[in-house]
Amino acid sequence: MTKNPKKSNKKLWWLIAAAAVVVIAIAVVCIVLNAGPKYPAEIPNGDFELDHEISKWNGWTRSDAAFNVRGLVGDEKLNGAVMEKSGSLYFGGTAGGNQTMRGTLTSDVFNLGGNGFITFKMGAGKNTEKVYVEFIDAKDDKVLAKVANEDCDGLFITDHLITKVVDLSAYKGKNIYIRVTDNDDGTDFSYVNLDAFKLCQTDAEVEAARADYKRQIEEYGEKPFIEDETSNTIQNGGFETGDLTGWKTLEGTALVRAGVVPTSQRYWTDRAVYGEGEYYLDGNNNGAIAESLTGAIRSSKFTLGGDGFITFMMGAGNKNCYVALCDGATDEELIKVENTYFSDPSLALTLLRYYVDASEYLGKVVYLKVVDANDTASFAFMNVDDFRVSLTRDEVAALEVEQIEKIQNETYNSASYDDLAALLNYYTNYPYPIPLASLTMTAYAPHQVVDCGTVDVTVMIGAASATYGETAVTDFAVSKVTFEGTEITSGFEAVDMSKPGYYHVTYGTSYNGKTVEATFTVVAMADRTTIANGGFESGNLAGWTILADNWGYVEGQPTGVISAATYWGENLPYNQAGNYHLDGWNTGIGEPEGWAIQSTNFTLGGSGFISVRMGAAAASVKVCLADGTEIGYYKQNRFNDANFPNVGPGMGSWADMGTYVMDLSAYIGQEMYIVLCDEVIEGGWAHAFFDEVVTYYETAPDYANLSDKVNQSVTGEEVFIPWQLAVNLK
Repeated sequence: MTKNPKKSNKKLWWLIAAAAVVVIAIAVVCIVLNAGPKYPAEIPNGDFELDHEISKWNGWTRSDAAFNVRGLVGDEKLNGAVMEKSGSLYFGGTAGGNQTMRGTLTSDVFNLGGNGFITFKMGAGKNTEKVYVEFIDAKDDKVLAKVANEDCDGLFITDHLITKVVDLSAYKGKNIYIRVTDNDDGTDFSYVNLDAFKLCQTDAEVEAARADYKRQIEEYGEKPFIEDETSNTIQNGGFETGDLTGWKTLEGTALVRAGVVPTSQRYWTDRAVYGEGEYYLDGNNNGAIAESLTGAIRSSKFTLGGDGFITFMMGAGNKNCYVALCDGATDEELIKVENTYFSDPSLALTLLRYYVDASEYLGKVVYLKVVDANDTASFAFMNVDDFRVSLTRDEVAALEVEQIEKIQNETYNSASYDDLAALLNYYTNYPYPIPLASLTMTAYAPHQVVDCGTVDVTVMIGAASATYGETAVTDFAVSKVTFEGTEITSGFEAVDMSKPGYYHVTYGTSYNGKTVEATFTVVAMADRTTIANGGFESGNLAGWTILADNWGYVEGQPTGVISAATYWGENLPYNQAGNYHLDGWNTGIGEPEGWAIQSTNFTLGGSGFISVRMGAAAASVKVCLADGTEIGYYKQNRFNDANFPNVGPGMGSWADMGTYVMDLSAYIGQEMYIVLCDEVIEGGWAHAFFDEVVTYYETAPDYANLSDKVNQSVTGEEVFIPWQLAVNLK
């Protein structure tokens, strides 16, 4: 039987068509299965400008402790480094976590388009083995490129956002992501700053980025060090270039360009350094440079000329920090000067001028070296300024007068610390190499306590003296007496002090066109059941006897009494009564040391109860009979270093004072005195603060229902500090 050819052809065509459909279907399925999700052809939020939520990134994912979103900042400078940000925001590593924190920051996946080049900006990350940026294939997590900040030397290039160029052109079209890693738990630029991740579209963009990198390295990197040994001066002795031009790094990273800051910059909120010119070198820069770092820099070499005198200013540098004059040929330290007048807090970071007689090295090639070899945490850094060399005797004499008169005429003084008075005291008593040709007080009239009545204040200034160069000046006179805002300008042999209170006596002398004045206080008392100046409202320690040899004095009067109601940048309350209190930070005595002051005698009357405000860990009170017999010993018990900066019951307590009531009723009618003590104790906060010593209560105070009101520093919320009956530990 013969087959029908038409029927066979038709069947064949059906088979071919069916096969084609199957092939197409398989191809479609394969394309669908292999295509995957479509990724953007740009780096998601590569410049960090998109809105973000609290603790949540946009376009990026963080792990572990580092890279908190709060690190997105817009500061023009970071730790003194100019930040060339691309927009309004960049990621600053120190704002995004503590230096020791570690973690990763990973971008969302994107498609590598354009010409395959990526540019971005990177700062800090000094340890290139532990801090780096990786570009990773999203398909198999293979690292395509790894970039670290090889340019961060910790000296010149630090936090600066340096432009980086990454050639990924061999991987064009791939889906990739970026991962930033910070595995450094140290303190030497152990974080990273980031900005402006961008896909390049043209070769011109790449070349522009490379040119920008070259410019930054030239602008921020170490400059050529040029010196002329035959010169009698040094380069940039006052850091007035705003950087370390003219200074060479010898070792370490403690003394760096980030430390060259304006002399107008404050520390501890309102403290001035009293430097010279526009800039000085600050080895800590308000914490931006770690105290644990060490290092040394030197000036350009010079031939010592003039009469061989050198002067400079120095602050902080508590131990193992100094300025040295060195031999230019052998590097031997010829003269070494430490900041022996360092005092915390009165002269903590304040720049103090030192004078050096190096005349024995006249004609020698030398240089100045600044050394920070202190790696502890107690003012372990150096502040320096205004190096002047090869001065003549006449130049030194003129500068001595200029410097002290500058401080005498200074108007700025911090509210928290009487630093200006302490600084004037320093310049008044400094051992000048040339006798100071300025009128200077050398001895002062002390405070006085008198009974109310008519008082001759002229006899109270007999101890005052002054000098002008080597000439003694003793011709002093009273110029006015001030009482409650009223000035008395005559009749000083018989001043009416019938009203109890504080009479401030101004006296002085003149010589060779110069005038100096000083003031002491007379406390007039009508009732000896109270002590003189129990609330320190005279603004000084009038009426109190210092029982410590190392107490600080300014213009002949003991320091310690200040008017600040709060302390530190958080404005923590002292719980000060009235306008003044005795502040342990301002005695001129270091924290590890102790001190004590004794009140005038009083006769215990009324109910026999007394009270004292005291605070901090070292505060205690002793009560003694007039013959010295101790009848009471009471200690502060509220100190609590927790929940900073919140104060109050159940929270923290630092320098804030609480009221302690003491029952001495068994001694009514007896004469006694009070001793306020700062005890030597183990551990931190070995300070004491006192105020409002009340020695007469007609009736026993209702201490169980009394409290002192302060305001919480952060919220402004009212906090009540309860009074308490003090336990007699005697």
